[in-house]
Amino acid sequence: MTVFKEVSEEKFYEILRTIYDFLRSRGWENTFRVRNLDEDKEVKDIVELFERNSTIKGSVGDATIYVIPIYYYNYGYLSGRGFGEALMALLIIERDTSGYTVKSRRVSESFDAQSREEAEKYIYEKWIGRFVKLLKKALETKHPLTAKLTKLIDCLHEVATINFLEKIYGDEILNDTETISGIHSICSGETKFFINDKVIMIPSMNLRVVRDTRSNKIFKYSSISLSFYEVPPEKKIFFDTLFERYRELLKPDVEIETGSGYRYIFSSSEADADGRKMSLVMIREYDPEYKKWYIFRVFAITCNKTTENKCSVYSFLIDEVINDITEVKKQAPIDLEEEFLGYFLGSEKILRKARREMTKKLIKEHEWEILPA
Repeated sequence: MTVFKEVSEEKFYEILRTIYDFLRSRGWENTFRVRNLDEDKEVKDIVELFERNSTIKGSVGDATIYVIPIYYYNYGYLSGRGFGEALMALLIIERDTSGYTVKSRRVSESFDAQSREEAEKYIYEKWIGRFVKLLKKALETKHPLTAKLTKLIDCLHEVATINFLEKIYGDEILNDTETISGIHSICSGETKFFINDKVIMIPSMNLRVVRDTRSNKIFKYSSISLSFYEVPPEKKIFFDTLFERYRELLKPDVEIETGSGYRYIFSSSEADADGRKMSLVMIREYDPEYKKWYIFRVFAITCNKTTENKCSVYSFLIDEVINDITEVKKQAPIDLEEEFLGYFLGSEKILRKARREMTKKLIKEHEWEILPA
């Protein structure tokens, strides 16, 4: 099942210590240049370590890639518990006309398991075993996405997403250049969000979602358990609609610039989800320091068919349905509540019933404000 090789605890820590000693000698730099791989003894030794212990290796373009995926497992009969640790270490050597760039990456994980089979299942399913399997396939086929996969190792949540995508789609996910590249763009900081038909990645809202397009199941990532769980039916409708309407949401309706140089985009989309009318609303913010757009808020609005004045707001940020339409105001940036309310009340893409209910509640609030003491 797992592509991780079992070694003794002594062998495991011998390899790990050797890698750490090498990095310590380099001031913990993960990337460095050399003119010749043989002229530096420490570099020569670390390359030989990876050559001896890598169970996955290959070359793509001008890069040679070594992967050491290992683990150890011990069972204490006196304590009645099993434990171990897994390591994935990468060494990437890129050659150009002036020499070599050597890049070192590693990630490790401790675990408890009552059997060796349970340990292997943990590494494969819950940690990054499927990701390593995909990397192995990419190396064997010299896939053009190989380099991007190796760079993901520094991004825990993105690796977990790829690991889960492999569980759903298998090696086929390598054919989806858009998805892998989009997840890589989040990891590298090139973009602040990415949405397509398979994934929703909005780090600013701690939102990472995967859709199985064949079974139409949707899974959400928990940054607490570091794993995906299936979205319950009562909330799935909101994610289904976001997956279906995200392209329209990314089209700006209104753009506002503040005096401090920050810019905001308001956009919305009306949809019919299983016979239920819904509006999706997105607010994006432009950070002038980083010169990038990120998603500030996304929420959905639905209205009860049978009740005259009953609209709800689902916040993708807090993952809750709020039965108070005035909560919409709290979704806006604090200095732009009035501007956002103006957009909300004037947009034809937002449910007419929701706008009518909001208007009534605002009038009532205003009446309370002008009542005499």
